[in-house]
Amino acid sequence: MNITEFTALAAEKVEQYLREEMQEEVVVQTEEVRKINDQCLHGLSIEKKGAPFEGDAVPTYYVEEMYHAFLGGADMDDLVQGLAKAYINTCSFGPIPVEAIPDMEYRTIRHRVGLRLVGKDYNKEFLKTVPYKDVGNGYALLCDVKMKASDGGLFGTLVTNDMAEEYHYDIDRLFRDALDNAWKSKSAILRGVNELTRQYAEESGEAGGCLSEETEPDDRETCYVLTTDRPRYGAAALFYPGTQAMIAHVLGEDYVAIPSSLHEFMIVRASKVGDPGFLQQLVREANCTVVGPDEVLSDNILKYSRETGQLSLLTEDDVFPVCFEERLMQELSGRAWDGPAPAGLS
Repeated sequence: MNITEFTALAAEKVEQYLREEMQEEVVVQTEEVRKINDQCLHGLSIEKKGAPFEGDAVPTYYVEEMYHAFLGGADMDDLVQGLAKAYINTCSFGPIPVEAIPDMEYRTIRHRVGLRLVGKDYNKEFLKTVPYKDVGNGYALLCDVKMKASDGGLFGTLVTNDMAEEYHYDIDRLFRDALDNAWKSKSAILRGVNELTRQYAEESGEAGGCLSEETEPDDRETCYVLTTDRPRYGAAALFYPGTQAMIAHVLGEDYVAIPSSLHEFMIVRASKVGDPGFLQQLVREANCTVVGPDEVLSDNILKYSRETGQLSLLTEDDVFPVCFEERLMQELSGRAWDGPAPAGLS
């Protein structure tokens, strides 16, 4: 049974179970949702007949985990009941209060608009569903809106074409405000890999810091990690206003930016780079075997020139004086993002 057939069967069983348990007419529909990196998720949307009314919960439950559990031997009826009970629990909270429904009018979100960076080659279908800004070399910026979760934490919801149309967003203004917010946040963070390794070994905590002109890097460092103080989707920091030039100023030389994941770039001094072809092969292999498919950024390695003040694609014809492939292979293989990375600056 493939996942499409599993989703259809699950919808049928969930609907039957809910009608018997709730004694109400319930409609369960299947849907496919396109996510970042053209990941296609299979979902069940559940609503009471006659809904939605203002405040009614019409949740969508993605079934990928259920499907993998089923393939692993879990009982289908047990999985269905678990999902159905989750919906019943959601309904027990009653309609969502009007005041709790997020106001997405532009005047209320403009200071909470942020940026995410994606690779265009991995998002050919997804980019049809969202406004984006092409920043060159196979990369694109998207906008998200910072929201407060019920537990007090923060999360971001992507701005989609449908959302922009519904609320009449001016797309040019949206990206101008997102870049302005990024500039004001001063949240780009550069940390040396050696320092991160030492910190991981010594403690599991986090430290704070910002990228600044006053920072003096450790000349012994070969690799650095560029992210933000909220490191989910921190790779966008490379395209925050002024960040590219500031990194070169801090390092005192040109550099190469290696896409580690959606959450970070590895920054390597140009004087420490050896064979560009090896780096390209390494990134492609890491994206296939180490980085999760929903967190891959791009296969495109970038180089920054202080002379031109611009990023460009690293090519096999680029020549650098010193080779450090073995060390970088070890560091890259261990940099798959599995949670918030420490913040701060070496």
